[in-house]
Amino acid sequence: MLQVVVISGAIILAVVVAMMLSVINTATQDSITATEHRRDIESLMIESKEFVKVVQELILEPSSDNIRVAHRSVDRWFMKLVALQNEPNFIGRHVLEQSLGPLARIMKMTRSVKGMGGSDNIDRYKFVELGNDAVAFSSGVAQLNRIVRHMDQEKAEVLFQRRRLAMSVIGVLFVLYLAAVEYTRHWTTRRLVKPVERLADAAIKAMAGQDPFLRPDHCSADELNALSPMLSSFIKTVKAMVDHRTAELQRQKDNLEHEVTVRRQSEEQLRHGILHDRLTGLCNRELLVDRLDRCLVHTRRHDDYKFGVLFLDIDRFKEINDSLGHAIGDKLLIAVADRLETCVRKSDTVARAASNTVARIGGDEFVILLDGLKQWSDAAIVAQRIQEEISQPFKFPGHEVFTTASIGISTSELAYELPDDLLRDADAAMYHAKASGKARHEVFNHRMHAEAMARIELGNDLRRAVENDEFLTYYQPIVALDTGRISGFEVLVRWEHPTRGLVSPLEFISRAEETGLIVTLGHRVLNRACRQLRQWRDDLDIDPLLSVSVNVSKRQAADPSLVQEVEKVLDSTGIPGSCLKLEITESVIMSNPDSIAKLLGQIKKLGVQIHLFDFVLYHLSSYQLLSLVHYVNNLQ
Repeated sequence: MLQVVVISGAIILAVVVAMMLSVINTATQDSITATEHRRDIESLMIESKEFVKVVQELILEPSSDNIRVAHRSVDRWFMKLVALQNEPNFIGRHVLEQSLGPLARIMKMTRSVKGMGGSDNIDRYKFVELGNDAVAFSSGVAQLNRIVRHMDQEKAEVLFQRRRLAMSVIGVLFVLYLAAVEYTRHWTTRRLVKPVERLADAAIKAMAGQDPFLRPDHCSADELNALSPMLSSFIKTVKAMVDHRTAELQRQKDNLEHEVTVRRQSEEQLRHGILHDRLTGLCNRELLVDRLDRCLVHTRRHDDYKFGVLFLDIDRFKEINDSLGHAIGDKLLIAVADRLETCVRKSDTVARAASNTVARIGGDEFVILLDGLKQWSDAAIVAQRIQEEISQPFKFPGHEVFTTASIGISTSELAYELPDDLLRDADAAMYHAKASGKARHEVFNHRMHAEAMARIELGNDLRRAVENDEFLTYYQPIVALDTGRISGFEVLVRWEHPTRGLVSPLEFISRAEETGLIVTLGHRVLNRACRQLRQWRDDLDIDPLLSVSVNVSKRQAADPSLVQEVEKVLDSTGIPGSCLKLEITESVIMSNPDSIAKLLGQIKKLGVQIHLFDFVLYHLSSYQLLSLVHYVNNLQ
């Protein structure tokens, strides 16, 4: 509709403009013609004065020259007037015809005068008529000039009015055209937009699930009636796609949440694995040190805050683990961890049980952090409870295990700066408890620290002594009581310290066992004793059955290279195996009787004699005793 109005209005406006332009063009042409006639008449007016002057000169002096001049002037004027008369649109044609009469008479007279050949033949009366005709012609030209000028002004006025009328008509029509276009656009817009708005509202409601179906009466236009079902179908399709996409996004969201949950659980498990012991689930050393550091920071801010550390070691755990197997050993550690947590939870009367920590820092070593002690002595009370709980039997399928615990105690009373210092002193107190008989607890003091430092210094000196070979071997004779003769020698080891002099084995043997230096030292003593016996046999006249006795420590017996070392020494020195006696201490037997018995069998094949201490046999079980007696009988 809007296009029809625009196109038809433009055509009408173009026709009207063309008509107005035609009218203006006609008026313009008339005005131009009138102006040209006015200019021609004005030119004739100027020349008419010359013509009158020529006629007057002819009247005054009718000479042949003047006659010829007048004759040429009359001819020229006559031709001009005839040319103007022949123009179709010439204005004032009747005035021009009136002017042609006098001009024709003047032309006739000038010709007749020319035919007379002289002024004497001219009639004075003719001259008077000639003057009158000249005046009449000049008057006619002047009248014609006035008419043409007036007509020129009229034509100019008509042209101006027609132009103004045309502009007015065109302006009014253009305004009407714009008004018609705007009205049509507004009417069309209102007719189309309202139904579209209804369709849009219906679509929004349909998308919201309120009214998913559109009806044709939602709009009034035929085009929109056709659009309504199409839009309804489109909305259904879009809604189905949105529902499908929403369901897909929901599935992705659920999967993402599941992945986040799994990852969070994995991170928690990883964090728990990093900060907790894998076997018992207790805190490990890293988490314990972090909590100890927090407690130390708390003590610096609050003077009345107290906490303690219990360092626990299971007595005889290695023997239990080696004899009953690692599976029982792991179960024992788990059971001990459970009992420790139970004891710590029951310690709320002396400490804040909720913030206490039980940690396993390695092997059979446990650490208990007692947070918020009421009294310094409360740590010893908890340690006593733990010892009583640990001393109760542990029952496993097919086994019943008895054990005890040695506990060292350190408290924040000594104003520690680092968590490692707390653990170090608690460990020193635990070591002192073990050295004092096990199954007890000790509170750390500065004397224990000095002893711990002495042990560290002794260990360093031992390592340097082994490297520098500062150990001496003495040979104590063994006398047979029935004959009174020397039957052999027992090797004794002494340490010649650079500053302390000779050091007794009672001071350094146990430390050498702990550090593992006893293995190197034992091999060195065995080699030196055999070489010494070889030298005596070569240089002195001694009994060929003379033997040398060498002690074998627990760490040496656990070394798989002991048999090869003995065989190597016998081969290098050339002494028979019967001249070498190895003395096995009770600690060696108690460590693992089965493996020791197998070791003794391998050594017996080399011909080496084995000496056992009978007073330790009551510590063995019946199976171990029978097994050991069997091997001893074979050895003897």
